[in-house]
Amino acid sequence: MSKSIQLPLFTEDIRVNEFLILIEPPKNVTDYVSILKKELKEEFGSFKSGKSKAHITVSNFLVTQKRMDDVLAKVQRRVSLFSTFEMRLQDFRVFESGNTFYIGVQPSHTFNSLISEFKSIKKEVVKTTKFYSSETPHLTIGRNFNTKVFRQIKDRYLEKPFFYTFDVRKLTVLTRSNSKENYELYSHINLQN
Repeated sequence: MSKSIQLPLFTEDIRVNEFLILIEPPKNVTDYVSILKKELKEEFGSFKSGKSKAHITVSNFLVTQKRMDDVLAKVQRRVSLFSTFEMRLQDFRVFESGNTFYIGVQPSHTFNSLISEFKSIKKEVVKTTKFYSSETPHLTIGRNFNTKVFRQIKDRYLEKPFFYTFDVRKLTVLTRSNSKENYELYSHINLQN
């Protein structure tokens, strides 16, 4: 009787990192969102995204550790050509799918161009289906609320106005090697003044 042996699919160890490229709003906005998340947790219990720091996702992708520096250098070269731009946060909103509560972002021409640039970079260097570019820019407050809580949040916040404008001078690049880990700072990409 022969014993079968399963050989590894790859001859080398391939490690993949996830990158998250985001815009960090000013401290007073992140503080406000933190307080809002704390109030929601105290009233309704824990929820997904309850502990995350306020941010606006620009792009998210996977890349092998072997190609990581080359890919990020290309991102740095292309994105650093963009000028500082104004971002306007506007109103509380929801995504019905996922019961997500967020602050809307009024996309500017520059922001839309930045998203297009990331899509172009994806076609050139990121050979994976796990690549996200923001189609509806937003600042998530919480998601996956149960239906009853989600309805209460909508009733309470959707009529309240929220406006804040700030200049985006840099993008923050975070990375992690495992989806169960927290992200760590990889670098910043400064925009032109």
